[in-house]
Amino acid sequence: MTASRWAEFVARSHRVILVGSLVLGAVAALSLTQLKLDVDVLSMLPGGTPAFDDFKTFVADFGQLDEVLILIDGAPADRVAVADGLAMRLAALPEIGSVQSRIDPLAVADGLLGPYLPNYLPLDAYADIEQRLTPQGIAQQVAVDKAMLAAPFDISLPRMVAADPLGLRRFAARTLAQSSSAAAALDGGYVTARDGNALLLLARPRGSAFDIAFSQRLVGGLRNAVAATLAQLGEPHVRVAVTGSYFFALEDATTMRDDFVRYTCLALVGVLLLFWLGYGNLRALPFITWPLLLSTLLAFALSLLIYDELNALSLSFAAILYGLSIDSGIHYYSRLQQEWRRLAVPQEPPLRNGARRTRIAAATAATLASLGPASLASSATTAAAFLIIAMSQLSTVRQLGVLTALGMAVTSAEFFVLYPALGFVFLMRQRGALRALETPRLAAWAEAAQRHATAVRLATAALAVLAMWAARHLDIDPSLLRLRPGDSPALHVQEEIAQRFARDASGAVLVRGADAEAALVAGEQVAARLRTWRDAGTVAEVQSLDGLLPSVATQRQRLARWDALPRAAAARQLEIALGAAGFAAAPFAPALQSLATPHDALLRPGDAALVPLTAIIDRQLRVRPDAALVAAYVEPTATDAQPRGDWPRLAARLRAELPGVMVASRALLEDTLHGVLRHELLLFVGLATLANLVLLLLVLRGVRPALAALTPDLIVVAVLFGLMAAAGVPVDPINLVVTPLILGIGVDNCVYVTALTRQLGSVGGAVRVAGRAIIVSSLTTIVGFGFLAFSTYPALAAMGRLVALGLTISLIATFGLLPTLLPRREDLHR
Repeated sequence: MTASRWAEFVARSHRVILVGSLVLGAVAALSLTQLKLDVDVLSMLPGGTPAFDDFKTFVADFGQLDEVLILIDGAPADRVAVADGLAMRLAALPEIGSVQSRIDPLAVADGLLGPYLPNYLPLDAYADIEQRLTPQGIAQQVAVDKAMLAAPFDISLPRMVAADPLGLRRFAARTLAQSSSAAAALDGGYVTARDGNALLLLARPRGSAFDIAFSQRLVGGLRNAVAATLAQLGEPHVRVAVTGSYFFALEDATTMRDDFVRYTCLALVGVLLLFWLGYGNLRALPFITWPLLLSTLLAFALSLLIYDELNALSLSFAAILYGLSIDSGIHYYSRLQQEWRRLAVPQEPPLRNGARRTRIAAATAATLASLGPASLASSATTAAAFLIIAMSQLSTVRQLGVLTALGMAVTSAEFFVLYPALGFVFLMRQRGALRALETPRLAAWAEAAQRHATAVRLATAALAVLAMWAARHLDIDPSLLRLRPGDSPALHVQEEIAQRFARDASGAVLVRGADAEAALVAGEQVAARLRTWRDAGTVAEVQSLDGLLPSVATQRQRLARWDALPRAAAARQLEIALGAAGFAAAPFAPALQSLATPHDALLRPGDAALVPLTAIIDRQLRVRPDAALVAAYVEPTATDAQPRGDWPRLAARLRAELPGVMVASRALLEDTLHGVLRHELLLFVGLATLANLVLLLLVLRGVRPALAALTPDLIVVAVLFGLMAAAGVPVDPINLVVTPLILGIGVDNCVYVTALTRQLGSVGGAVRVAGRAIIVSSLTTIVGFGFLAFSTYPALAAMGRLVALGLTISLIATFGLLPTLLPRREDLHR
């Protein structure tokens, strides 16, 4: 269909088109009620890569996804009183499943090492144990006991001696020490900071942190419990700070919503204000505003068919799309006015409706014929940039690419359907002369640049070489913390806890078993290998569960070795030696009976003796309906070159020597993510350049004009990389998208100028006609990205600033460099 016939069709059907767009927009707006937010940072990581998959498994099972950490800081008596009262109130909340209560070390020791002492005695200690059960060994140990009690310094010492007169528990303590996390300092029964000035309370809620409604109830209940506890105790000088995934989830949901409202509204107001400043016509605002809103609403609605949830970055597409989508409207509006003025007759009387309709159809046809190919190319290059982004392995980047590409597809359709219908209504109601839109001064600037083409090219080449030299030092930052909001109270508390309390090692080795016993057996094998590496200096620290909860198989081996000892004879000899040393018999009766009696009790997960240590065990053992997981925490040996240890090498060795294990470490994850970012940066640059070149060749139908339209933005990318390196701004998982965006969006202006230069015969004429539209559309795009700088997410704000800077440089290059690459008037007519 020709442009004239299409214009006539729109003239006849403009009411149907407008009403249809309103209905479509209303349906799309209703669909937003189903929109869900993804507040899990790890969901952005790709699947299928062991470093990412293992870390996700570790966080899901052993991380703080289902924990609330409460830091209580103050005087010893006050903080213990607050912890006691708060623990009682938390246990009563319906959202709380369990609370870590006081731990009595002596009671725990009696509960474990009383009935289960043989279960913890390592086989390699039996040479010493056998010697201790001889008459000479017994006499020597009784003498030691008597000396200890003669100079008491601990009121619990008589109880300890009576429970373990032969000192066998110290052998078991070596086994327990393998779970070093169990050896945390205790104050009043609570885990205490290394500086001794704070304690930690842990609660485990019943629901998921990603259930926002549940998290809201939980956090509200927690805050009320803290306030009530402090009020009941007379407001002691105690600071209570709470963190955990539930607080992160609420912070993220609130931040995402507030960010979205803030920069989306600001972007909409900003682009409309720029349009008004550029064209001075308030009556034309609906002409521009409605297509912007419709394309955004439709993109959101279409996203619901593709994604279950949207994240912080993908939500930003709305502000970005405002700045991109308005470009078509600005160019259409400018050319439509110019064509209307061209068709006007001087001193012509007011047109009747029929004549006005005919002239509008003619102006519409001329506008579509003139701008149609350039508009398609402009939308295609921008959509191609976002489709390239959609190829990212990172889901958050992929969503941004898909949603914006959908929005640009809608915008492209609006150019040929909705804008002509709106233009028909606008011109039917237009009264009086339209404002002249030409930009002669800008045209003179472009012509001057073309006259001094050699000097401009040399200066640009020198700038590009300098920028590429600086870009050699461009860094890549894969830190996941860059994806968190800049001001996060929950994060500050979490970092304080990490600094003040004994921390876990920097990574973990996970093993899976069909059930708890199978997982514990596999975990013991892994722990034994890790301790061998620790002795060799490869590993600095190992924390394993096998010291606290040995497998049933290991316990049976130890019990068999224990029962083979001459225990009955040793018990009789010990009773005689104690009497000879002047000890009363009654306090030692339970220990003597335990020594003489055979042991067959096996300790299993969930047994009463382990209940006080549930919080410790849960961080190393998780039993699912279909399997069980055991985690051994590891710290590689640090070096000057690698202060966090060589995690990639350690992970490769673990997987090679222990097939089936999972290795989870943030250092390993970020090292792998560094490689992904580097690969995608190179991929994005290459694909964006190739895609734009192919599209430009198809639209501009020539190698020279295609290269001329593409070259300025390639130089802009090089300059931007150089500036980032000089300013110390690294490439991160968010600003990774800057390169294809600059190439895909920045080239649009060059397309319009190049196409019009061919039509009008000179670059000066092209800039005179399209200069205002190019400047206003560029500024609206810059504003759309620029308002992202108001985001609470530092990475998103930095991306907005970088794209805005790049597009500003691109706009300058459009009028300063592009004319030097286009043929002069005399060359066009040869």
